[in-house]
Amino acid sequence: MPTATERIPILVSKVDKSRYTKKAKLFGFQSISEFARTAMDRFAATNEDEAALTALFKEVKAGTRRAEQSLDQTIAFCDASNDRMQALDAWMREKGYR
Repeated sequence: MPTATERIPILVSKVDKSRYTKKAKLFGFQSISEFARTAMDRFAATNEDEAALTALFKEVKAGTRRAEQSLDQTIAFCDASNDRMQALDAWMREKGYR
Protein backbone atom coordinates (compact mmCIF):
# COMPACT_ATOMS: atom_id res chain seq x y z
CA MET A 1 0.00 0.00 0.00
CA PRO A 2 1.43 3.44 -0.91
CA THR A 3 2.36 5.78 1.90
CA ALA A 4 -0.51 8.04 2.89
CA THR A 5 0.35 11.71 2.31
CA GLU A 6 -3.06 13.40 2.07
CA ARG A 7 -5.58 14.19 4.80
CA ILE A 8 -9.36 14.01 4.73
CA PRO A 9 -10.58 15.78 7.86
CA ILE A 10 -13.83 14.34 9.15
CA LEU A 11 -15.55 15.88 12.16
CA VAL A 12 -17.41 13.48 14.44
CA SER A 13 -18.82 13.68 17.95
CA LYS A 14 -16.88 12.27 20.91
CA VAL A 15 -19.42 9.46 21.15
CA ASP A 16 -18.98 8.58 17.46
CA LYS A 17 -15.18 8.69 17.73
CA SER A 18 -15.31 6.32 20.69
CA ARG A 19 -17.68 4.00 18.81
CA TYR A 20 -15.45 4.00 15.70
CA THR A 21 -12.36 3.35 17.80
CA LYS A 22 -14.05 0.33 19.41
CA LYS A 23 -15.20 -0.96 16.01
CA ALA A 24 -11.71 -0.56 14.54
CA LYS A 25 -10.17 -2.55 17.41
CA LEU A 26 -12.95 -5.17 17.25
CA PHE A 27 -12.24 -5.78 13.55
CA GLY A 28 -8.46 -5.85 14.07
CA PHE A 29 -7.50 -2.48 12.57
CA GLN A 30 -4.49 -0.62 13.94
CA SER A 31 -6.20 2.78 13.72
CA ILE A 32 -9.43 4.55 12.92
CA SER A 33 -7.74 5.80 9.74
CA GLU A 34 -7.03 2.27 8.55
CA PHE A 35 -10.61 1.29 9.41
CA ALA A 36 -12.01 4.30 7.52
CA ARG A 37 -9.79 3.71 4.46
CA THR A 38 -10.84 0.08 4.31
CA ALA A 39 -14.52 0.95 4.69
CA MET A 40 -14.27 3.59 1.93
CA ASP A 41 -12.39 1.21 -0.38
CA ARG A 42 -14.96 -1.54 0.11
CA PHE A 43 -18.04 0.68 -0.17
CA ALA A 44 -20.08 0.09 -3.30
CA ALA A 45 -23.52 1.55 -3.83
CA THR A 46 -26.04 -0.77 -5.38
CA ASN A 47 -28.01 0.18 -8.47
CA GLU A 48 -31.04 0.45 -6.20
CA ASP A 49 -29.19 2.96 -3.98
CA GLU A 50 -28.08 4.97 -6.99
CA ALA A 51 -31.62 4.99 -8.40
CA ALA A 52 -33.02 6.12 -5.06
CA LEU A 53 -30.44 8.90 -4.78
CA THR A 54 -31.08 10.00 -8.36
CA ALA A 55 -34.83 10.15 -7.68
CA LEU A 56 -34.20 12.04 -4.45
CA PHE A 57 -31.95 14.59 -6.16
CA LYS A 58 -34.53 15.03 -8.91
CA GLU A 59 -37.23 15.75 -6.31
CA VAL A 60 -34.97 18.13 -4.40
CA LYS A 61 -34.17 19.99 -7.61
CA ALA A 62 -37.87 20.25 -8.53
CA GLY A 63 -38.75 21.36 -5.01
CA THR A 64 -36.02 23.99 -5.10
CA ARG A 65 -37.32 25.26 -8.44
CA ARG A 66 -40.86 25.52 -7.02
CA ALA A 67 -39.59 27.29 -3.91
CA GLU A 68 -37.62 29.78 -6.02
CA GLN A 69 -40.72 30.48 -8.13
CA SER A 70 -42.81 31.00 -5.00
CA LEU A 71 -40.20 33.35 -3.57
CA ASP A 72 -40.08 35.30 -6.83
CA GLN A 73 -43.89 35.62 -6.79
CA THR A 74 -43.86 36.71 -3.14
CA ILE A 75 -41.17 39.32 -3.78
CA ALA A 76 -43.12 40.63 -6.78
CA PHE A 77 -46.27 40.85 -4.62
CA CYS A 78 -44.33 42.72 -1.90
CA ASP A 79 -42.83 45.09 -4.47
CA ALA A 80 -46.32 45.82 -5.86
CA SER A 81 -47.60 46.36 -2.31
CA ASN A 82 -44.75 48.76 -1.58
CA ASP A 83 -45.59 50.67 -4.76
CA ARG A 84 -49.23 50.90 -3.67
CA MET A 85 -48.18 52.09 -0.21
CA GLN A 86 -45.93 54.77 -1.72
CA ALA A 87 -48.76 55.94 -3.98
CA LEU A 88 -51.14 56.07 -1.00
CA ASP A 89 -48.58 57.96 1.08
CA ALA A 90 -48.07 60.48 -1.73
CA TRP A 91 -51.85 60.90 -2.13
CA MET A 92 -52.26 61.41 1.65
CA ARG A 93 -49.50 64.05 1.68
CA GLU A 94 -51.08 65.77 -1.30
CA LYS A 95 -54.48 65.85 0.42
CA GLY A 96 -52.97 67.09 3.70
CA TYR A 97 -53.57 63.95 5.74
CA ARG A 98 -49.92 63.81 6.74
